[in-house]
Amino acid sequence: MTKIFITGGTGFIGGNLVKKLLDKDFKVKVLVRNKKKLDLFPWKDSVDIIYGDILEPETFNGKINDCEIIIHCAALIAFWNRIWNKLYKINVTGTRNILNEALKSNCKKFIHISSVAAIGYGENGEAINENHPYNWDKHKICYMETKHEAELEVLNAIKKGLNATMVNPANVWGVGDYKGRRTSVIKALKCGLPFYVEAGTNFVDVDAVCEGIINSIEFGKCGERYILGGENLSIKDFLSTISDEIKTRRPFVKLPKLPIILLSYAQEALGLITNTSPRPAASQLCFFGKNIYYDSSKAIRELKMPVVSFRECIHKTIRFYKEEKLL
Repeated sequence: MTKIFITGGTGFIGGNLVKKLLDKDFKVKVLVRNKKKLDLFPWKDSVDIIYGDILEPETFNGKINDCEIIIHCAALIAFWNRIWNKLYKINVTGTRNILNEALKSNCKKFIHISSVAAIGYGENGEAINENHPYNWDKHKICYMETKHEAELEVLNAIKKGLNATMVNPANVWGVGDYKGRRTSVIKALKCGLPFYVEAGTNFVDVDAVCEGIINSIEFGKCGERYILGGENLSIKDFLSTISDEIKTRRPFVKLPKLPIILLSYAQEALGLITNTSPRPAASQLCFFGKNIYYDSSKAIRELKMPVVSFRECIHKTIRFYKEEKLL
C-alpha cells in the first residue's frame, strides 16, 4: 500500500486531502506543528503523525523514508508586506527544507501545492494559463513573491533529480473549513450587505482541487504545473450566487475605490497596534478594478480534474457550515 507524507494537513486543503487519500486506501503520514488543531479532524486517529515544523528540519529528517509520495501543502497566506520575512521563511525556506529531505528520502513523486498567485494575471482581464509569464513583481506583494520563489525552489530540486509536479489552486471554497474562515462573507450578506466591488477572480470547489492533486500523483508530469480552478466570476456574481443560496437580497451598490483605500490604510494602522494582518492590506488595492481570471483546461484534460459549478460548491459549503454550527 502506497504511503504519502503530507505537510499542512491541518489546513483547509490539506485536511480535505488527507480524508480523501484515506478514502482511496492510501496510508498517510502527517507533519503536525500544533497538536490542538488535530482535534478538528475526524481522521486524526487514522494517520501516522510526526510532530514537527517545516522550519525545523531536524523534526522530520530521516522520518519519511517509508513514504513514496510527498505532498507539500504547508504555506502561509497573507498580504501584509510588514510580515514579508515571515512569509519568506514559511513559503520559501520551508519548501526548501521539505525538498531537501525529499531528495535524501525514498520519494518517488513530489507534489507541490502552489497557487495561481505564482503564475501572474492577465493584463487585460483575460483568462491566463500555466505558460503566462509571472508579472506580479511590479506590485511587490509578499504572498505572490514568496509563492513564486517557492516554485523556483521546486524547479531547482528537479534539476537535482527530484520527480516533482506543481499544482496551482485558485480561490478555494467548500466543505472542511472547520475554522469558519470563509463565513464572514456569508454572515455579511445575511445581514444585508448591499456593496460589491469592481473586480473578479476564479473560484474553485475544494473537492475538485483534491481530486486534481490526487490525480497528479499518476498523471502529473515532472516540471509541469497545473491550474486547479473553477469558475471565473465577477465579485458581484460571486456575492449574488451566495445571496441566492441563503435567500437574501443581492448586493446592488458598487463601492468606489476611495472608501476601499481608506479602509485598507485604516486596517494597516490597526494592524500595527494589534499585530494582526489587515483585511484588506494596502498591497491588495491593486486587485480592485481587475478581473484576475484563469484557464483550468490543462488540469481538466491531463489530471482529469472534475468541473464543479460555484453554485453547487456554495450549496455544499453553506450546508457544511450549518451542520458544524458555524453559521
